[in-house]
Amino acid sequence: MDKFSYIKSSGTADDINKTISEFITDGNMILMYTNRFICCQQQEISDVEHLLEARVFNDTSEIKIMRGTIADNFYFRLIDDSKLDSEQNSKPDSEQYIDEMHYLDIDLDNKNTSGNNYVTTGGGYYSLPVADAERIKIRNYISFDEQNIAQISDFRVVKFLRKGEQ
Repeated sequence: MDKFSYIKSSGTADDINKTISEFITDGNMILMYTNRFICCQQQEISDVEHLLEARVFNDTSEIKIMRGTIADNFYFRLIDDSKLDSEQNSKPDSEQYIDEMHYLDIDLDNKNTSGNNYVTTGGGYYSLPVADAERIKIRNYISFDEQNIAQISDFRVVKFLRKGEQ
Protein backbone atom coordinates (compact mmCIF):
# COMPACT_ATOMS: atom_id res chain seq x y z
CA MET A 1 0.00 0.00 0.00
CA ASP A 2 1.34 3.44 -0.90
CA LYS A 3 1.79 6.12 1.76
CA PHE A 4 -1.34 7.88 0.46
CA SER A 5 -4.11 5.37 -0.28
CA TYR A 6 -7.55 6.33 -1.51
CA ILE A 7 -10.43 3.89 -1.17
CA LYS A 8 -13.98 4.48 -2.42
CA SER A 9 -16.62 3.18 -0.02
CA SER A 10 -20.37 2.77 -0.14
CA GLY A 11 -20.63 5.09 2.86
CA THR A 12 -22.64 2.94 5.26
CA ALA A 13 -21.97 3.18 8.99
CA ASP A 14 -20.71 -0.40 9.06
CA ASP A 15 -18.26 0.24 6.19
CA ILE A 16 -16.91 3.37 7.83
CA ASN A 17 -16.44 1.88 11.29
CA LYS A 18 -15.02 -1.38 9.93
CA THR A 19 -12.49 0.47 7.76
CA ILE A 20 -11.42 2.73 10.63
CA SER A 21 -10.90 -0.18 13.02
CA GLU A 22 -8.79 -2.01 10.40
CA PHE A 23 -6.21 0.77 10.27
CA ILE A 24 -6.40 2.85 13.48
CA THR A 25 -6.63 1.81 17.12
CA ASP A 26 -6.47 3.89 20.28
CA GLY A 27 -6.70 7.09 18.29
CA ASN A 28 -8.47 10.40 18.43
CA MET A 29 -11.18 11.73 16.13
CA ILE A 30 -12.08 15.07 14.61
CA LEU A 31 -15.62 14.77 13.23
CA MET A 32 -17.23 17.44 11.06
CA TYR A 33 -20.97 17.09 10.55
CA THR A 34 -23.47 19.24 8.69
CA ASN A 35 -24.61 20.63 12.04
CA ARG A 36 -21.71 20.26 14.52
CA PHE A 37 -18.00 19.64 15.15
CA ILE A 38 -16.69 17.05 17.63
CA CYS A 39 -13.21 16.12 18.90
CA CYS A 40 -13.09 12.90 20.94
CA GLN A 41 -11.27 9.68 21.58
CA GLN A 42 -11.77 7.02 18.92
CA GLN A 43 -15.22 5.48 19.05
CA GLU A 44 -17.86 4.15 16.69
CA ILE A 45 -19.38 6.78 14.41
CA SER A 46 -23.16 6.41 14.56
CA ASP A 47 -24.46 9.54 12.81
CA VAL A 48 -23.08 8.81 9.35
CA GLU A 49 -26.07 10.50 7.72
CA HIS A 50 -24.81 13.97 8.74
CA LEU A 51 -21.06 13.24 8.57
CA LEU A 52 -19.08 15.23 5.98
CA GLU A 53 -15.50 14.64 7.12
CA ALA A 54 -13.70 12.68 9.80
CA ARG A 55 -10.04 12.41 10.73
CA VAL A 56 -9.13 9.44 12.90
CA PHE A 57 -5.48 9.48 13.90
CA ASN A 58 -2.78 8.24 16.21
CA ASP A 59 0.96 8.94 16.34
CA THR A 60 1.72 6.78 13.27
CA SER A 61 -1.24 7.08 10.89
CA GLU A 62 -4.43 8.85 9.95
CA ILE A 63 -7.52 7.87 8.02
CA LYS A 64 -9.48 10.75 6.56
CA ILE A 65 -13.08 10.10 5.55
CA MET A 66 -14.62 12.73 3.33
CA ARG A 67 -17.44 13.57 0.97
CA GLY A 68 -18.45 16.80 -0.71
CA THR A 69 -22.17 16.62 0.12
CA ILE A 70 -24.38 14.25 2.10
CA ALA A 71 -25.60 12.82 -1.23
CA ASP A 72 -22.07 11.69 -2.22
CA ASN A 73 -20.23 8.48 -1.40
CA PHE A 74 -17.42 8.63 1.12
CA TYR A 75 -13.76 8.47 0.12
CA PHE A 76 -11.13 7.24 2.53
CA ARG A 77 -7.54 8.48 2.52
CA LEU A 78 -5.05 6.59 4.63
CA ILE A 79 -1.57 7.86 5.51
CA ASP A 80 0.70 5.36 7.24
CA ASP A 81 3.99 6.85 8.46
CA SER A 82 5.61 3.43 8.70
CA LYS A 83 5.93 3.75 4.91
CA LEU A 84 8.15 6.84 5.24
CA ASP A 85 11.86 6.75 4.56
CA SER A 86 13.22 6.87 8.11
CA GLU A 87 16.33 8.81 7.08
CA GLN A 88 14.37 11.42 5.06
CA ASN A 89 17.18 11.66 2.53
CA SER A 90 17.26 14.68 0.27
CA LYS A 91 16.68 12.99 -3.09
CA PRO A 92 13.77 14.62 -4.93
CA ASP A 93 11.98 11.29 -5.28
CA SER A 94 12.11 10.53 -1.54
CA GLU A 95 9.08 10.98 0.69
CA GLN A 96 9.63 13.80 3.15
CA TYR A 97 7.65 15.73 5.71
CA ILE A 98 7.77 18.79 7.91
CA ASP A 99 6.11 18.83 11.34
CA GLU A 100 4.44 21.99 12.61
CA MET A 101 3.14 22.78 16.07
CA HIS A 102 0.11 25.09 16.12
CA TYR A 103 -1.14 26.77 19.28
CA LEU A 104 -4.79 26.19 20.08
CA ASP A 105 -7.09 29.18 20.56
CA ILE A 106 -7.56 29.05 24.34
CA ASP A 107 -8.62 31.82 26.73
CA LEU A 108 -6.54 30.85 29.76
CA ASP A 109 -8.18 33.53 31.92
CA ASN A 110 -11.68 32.12 31.43
CA LYS A 111 -12.81 30.05 34.45
CA ASN A 112 -14.63 27.62 32.12
CA THR A 113 -11.32 26.59 30.53
CA SER A 114 -10.33 23.49 32.49
CA GLY A 115 -9.59 19.83 31.93
CA ASN A 116 -10.87 18.81 28.49
CA ASN A 117 -13.09 21.88 28.07
CA TYR A 118 -11.78 25.01 26.40
CA VAL A 119 -13.04 28.52 25.71
CA THR A 120 -11.63 30.44 22.74
CA THR A 121 -10.47 34.03 22.95
CA GLY A 122 -13.63 34.93 21.00
CA GLY A 123 -15.91 33.15 23.48
CA GLY A 124 -16.59 29.87 21.66
CA TYR A 125 -16.54 26.52 23.48
CA TYR A 126 -14.95 23.22 22.45
CA SER A 127 -13.77 19.97 24.01
CA LEU A 128 -10.74 17.84 23.19
CA PRO A 129 -9.85 14.26 24.13
CA VAL A 130 -6.77 15.63 25.94
CA ALA A 131 -6.78 17.59 29.20
CA ASP A 132 -4.57 20.67 29.44
CA ALA A 133 -3.88 20.74 25.70
CA GLU A 134 -1.84 23.64 24.39
CA ARG A 135 -0.94 22.82 20.78
CA ILE A 136 -1.67 20.45 17.91
CA LYS A 137 1.02 18.67 15.88
CA ILE A 138 0.45 18.66 12.10
CA ARG A 139 2.60 16.69 9.64
CA ASN A 140 2.93 18.19 6.14
CA TYR A 141 4.03 15.75 3.42
CA ILE A 142 6.30 17.00 0.66
CA SER A 143 6.33 15.77 -2.92
CA PHE A 144 8.30 16.97 -5.91
CA ASP A 145 6.95 17.82 -9.36
CA GLU A 146 8.57 17.10 -12.73
CA GLN A 147 10.93 20.09 -12.28
CA ASN A 148 11.92 18.86 -8.78
CA ILE A 149 10.06 21.73 -7.12
CA ALA A 150 8.86 20.83 -3.62
CA GLN A 151 5.20 21.21 -2.66
CA ILE A 152 3.00 20.21 0.24
CA SER A 153 0.96 17.32 -1.18
CA ASP A 154 -1.07 16.40 1.93
CA PHE A 155 -1.14 16.79 5.69
CA ARG A 156 -2.41 14.91 8.69
CA VAL A 157 -3.06 15.49 12.37
CA VAL A 158 -0.49 13.67 14.49
CA LYS A 159 -1.59 14.50 18.05
CA PHE A 160 -2.80 17.05 20.56
CA LEU A 161 0.04 18.24 22.77
CA ARG A 162 -0.25 19.04 26.46
CA LYS A 163 1.58 22.00 27.98
CA GLY A 164 5.33 21.43 27.65
CA GLU A 165 4.96 18.29 25.51
CA GLN A 166 6.92 18.03 22.26
